Amino acid sequence: MIWIRNVSKHFGSVCAVNDISLEIPEGMMFGMLGTNGAGKTTLLRLLSGILDMDSGEIMVDGKMLGEAKDKIFYLPDDPYYFPNASLEEMSRFYAGQYPEMDCEAAGYMAEGLNLDIKQPLRTFSKGMKRQAFLILALCSGTKYLFCDEVFDGLDPIVSEIMKNLFRQEMKERKFTAVVASHRLNELEDICGNIAILHKGGLVTAGDLRGRSEHVKKLQCVFPEGTDMDTLERELRQEMEIVRFRADSDFVTLIVRDVTASALSELKKRAEVAREASMSLEEVFIEEMEGQDYDIRKVLY
Repeated sequence: MIWIRNVSKHFGSVCAVNDISLEIPEGMMFGMLGTNGAGKTTLLRLLSGILDMDSGEIMVDGKMLGEAKDKIFYLPDDPYYFPNASLEEMSRFYAGQYPEMDCEAAGYMAEGLNLDIKQPLRTFSKGMKRQAFLILALCSGTKYLFCDEVFDGLDPIVSEIMKNLFRQEMKERKFTAVVASHRLNELEDICGNIAILHKGGLVTAGDLRGRSEHVKKLQCVFPEGTDMDTLERELRQEMEIVRFRADSDFVTLIVRDVTASALSELKKRAEVAREASMSLEEVFIEEMEGQDYDIRKVLY
């Protein structure tokens, strides 16, 4: 497990990471979401030991970060490789840095994706390079893998291929991956927990899927001429309404922890009442409504 306590990092007058405290559980895919400039890359570099923090503390498996660097592989947005180096050559190079590096497995995975391990990496497309370096990262054998914008700019097919690489490796061995992205839809189907960063600070962290179980979207049609102000006031006495949106006689309700009895009463009052599915993005937006964040800027 990784413990982050009150970590801050400044670059001159700019506060890139502002007093962040966070726990990253073992053995899971952990997402880190935020727009460009949110502090994702800086926090990953702090976790990797590439940058020194100005204040705070990072513990890995109960040890100080400096004592656990051999457990960590950092995969940046634009990985470095030697001029004219091939995947095979970079695999041998990493084997000198990471004792558990499995070059044979890297070659096997590359073959499965039709990547020529002897071809210079500079000739690869962006998607092919991302796949190649993810293979190297997964085969490094480290307990912790930090990936920065690993899916950025990739077409859906390539993104899904790379997600399957993560899923397969998670089945093979126990390790922890932290994946940073500025798009929630890149993380929601593979990450158990997600931390949201904005302007260097931590907005929230946890299991967004768990939250979706407590929040419902209800779409209702009420009798013509219903006074919507009165309706909203009465419904708020019966249930916890996060959002009430009326368009003529059609009402969309976002409610939290609604009881069966309250839902039954609503259906009696409405001519039509049905539950609609909510994406994790909608859940998060509604959860953060009213706080000191323009949450759509955080997500977009």
